[in-house]
Amino acid sequence: PRRLGADAQRRDPRFDALSTGGDAAAATRRYAFLAEREKEELKASRAYLKTKRGRRDAAARGDYERRVSKQRQREHDERRRAVTARFRREERSKVKKTGKAPYYTKRSVLKGAVAQDRFADLKNRGKLGAFLAKRGRRAGLLEKGARKQGNDPAR
Repeated sequence: PRRLGADAQRRDPRFDALSTGGDAAAATRRYAFLAEREKEELKASRAYLKTKRGRRDAAARGDYERRVSKQRQREHDERRRAVTARFRREERSKVKKTGKAPYYTKRSVLKGAVAQDRFADLKNRGKLGAFLAKRGRRAGLLEKGARKQGNDPAR
């Protein structure tokens, strides 16, 4: 075996860009089991944070919140990728069938489609009402804060 120098680090080749061939989607599919393991670890972490000892452990809480945030970001990125791919696929088929000029979808349209997809997902899971209620409370707090500072949004 080759010896590593003092400044060299050992790296897992599965996560090296060269070994995955630069195809992020293939790497995501290949290592989907890691996402499942992450969900299980988050569940265990949540259970620990509910214990008396866990409630006092600020480091564990910070780690948990960071990991949840990363997971949400991954889900959002995946949803955005799927919506973009759907739009591109539809546009390619229209160009191919009818010979129309290609149309590159605006960011605002993609953003709206991602939001619609998210709302549809929340509705299917039965959590849309709770989400909208929380969003309304948050908006109310923002308006209340703005009024306190003299920037009344109602004016």
